[in-house]
Amino acid sequence: MKNIISWLILSVVLTACFNHKFHNQLKLIKAYEVETNNSIEPSGLTLWDGQFYTISDKHNVIYHLLFKDDKVELEPIIYIENDKGMKLDFEGITHDEEFFYLVSEMHFQILKIAKDGSNQSWLPLDDILKIKGREVGLFQTRNGYFEGICVLDNNQFLLAAERQPRGFVEYNANNDEMKAYKMNQAVFDYQYQRSPDFTGLSCDNGLYVLDRNAYSVAKLKKVKGKYTEIKGYGYEHIINQESLKYQDMKYGHAEGLVVDGDNVYIVLDNNRNFHQNGITNNSLFLKLKK
Repeated sequence: MKNIISWLILSVVLTACFNHKFHNQLKLIKAYEVETNNSIEPSGLTLWDGQFYTISDKHNVIYHLLFKDDKVELEPIIYIENDKGMKLDFEGITHDEEFFYLVSEMHFQILKIAKDGSNQSWLPLDDILKIKGREVGLFQTRNGYFEGICVLDNNQFLLAAERQPRGFVEYNANNDEMKAYKMNQAVFDYQYQRSPDFTGLSCDNGLYVLDRNAYSVAKLKKVKGKYTEIKGYGYEHIINQESLKYQDMKYGHAEGLVVDGDNVYIVLDNNRNFHQNGITNNSLFLKLKK
């Protein structure tokens, strides 16, 4: 009996360590209020030649972030042609040396568009990303589809499926080959009965993903053919500060991610929810450090 009790205690300790052993606390360098004009809801982030860009799931626009003291203005630089006849629902943005790539949650496709706004095209041309994901059990929950996108190599992408269950789709646009799989086992603590989820992806300096509902940024590594979280950085202590938190904190708000060396940048989808002080419902841009 004594040995059984000792084993049970050890199991509990090891489980707790697994949820926390990779966790380092991020440090807040500066928080900016993003002027969203009561309509824009930032839902992705990328860094190109030293400049930040975002998109909104409510608008067909790529915005350039202009930093002014403690504020960020969203400057519209590319207006995207809507050839779908319905909402485009952009949730993630990334780039290579020539093009922006935006992932549409509603359409399960990637929009490829040049930095000057020309040469707009969709990848792939059909529903194969949706079909492949559903074959392995992804995309079972409404609005739980693609949230993040990264360029792995020339015309090769990693796409993050959001939740219930969450997972990844690797897509090679050169030959339309793809691999989809669930990654629903939580590595970090998910409190308040939240479901494990993925949102933003960053490939600016290494490969990272936002575990939004766990208030964590996780480094990814391919293990046994699948991208897996191997190290985490937490920011719950930052986003729950009275000066930064929203009135509705039931779920996480972070959707856009850039990791550049030791610097971590996160943009929040405000969902038009007001801050704790009740004054504004603006988004936030956080500059953090590992």
